[in-house]
Amino acid sequence: MAIVLTQRIEWDMGHRLGDGYLSKCRHAHGHRYVAELSFVAPTLDEFGMVLDFGEIKRLAKGWIDEHIDHAFLVYEKDLPLLDFLRSENNRHFVVNFNTTVENITSWLGSQLQTVIDADEMAKSRNVRLTRVRVYETPNGWAEWVAT
Repeated sequence: MAIVLTQRIEWDMGHRLGDGYLSKCRHAHGHRYVAELSFVAPTLDEFGMVLDFGEIKRLAKGWIDEHIDHAFLVYEKDLPLLDFLRSENNRHFVVNFNTTVENITSWLGSQLQTVIDADEMAKSRNVRLTRVRVYETPNGWAEWVAT
C-alpha cells in the first residue's frame, strides 16, 4: 500500500495556440492555472510524511514562481509573438511545443520531477512525482501520470 500526497498550486500565465490553429484560442489570452501535484515515497519519514507540504511549496511553487508565474508561455516557432514579447521586455518563457494544456501538463511534470530529483532530501527518500493534473479552466484539465 502506498500513501499518495497531493498539493494544489496556482499561478497566472498567458499563452496562445499557434501553428495554424483557427479557433479563438489562437489569440493571446491567459488563465489562472491550477496544478494538483501527487507524490509517493517508498516509506513515510520519521514524522509519518511522504513530504512536508512546505517542501512541496518550496520546490514546486518556487520553480513555478521563478519561471512561469505571471509570464507568457510561448512556442519557439511563434516568431511574431516572440518578437513582440522581446521588444516590449515582457516576462515570457520559451518552449518547444504548442502550448496546449496537454503539452503544458506533460512538460510541467518533467520539469518538476527534475526539481525534485535535484533536492537532496527528496532524492535520499526516493520521493517521486506520480501525477500532475493541470486545470486550464475550472472544468477542463489534462493529467500526466508517471509510468
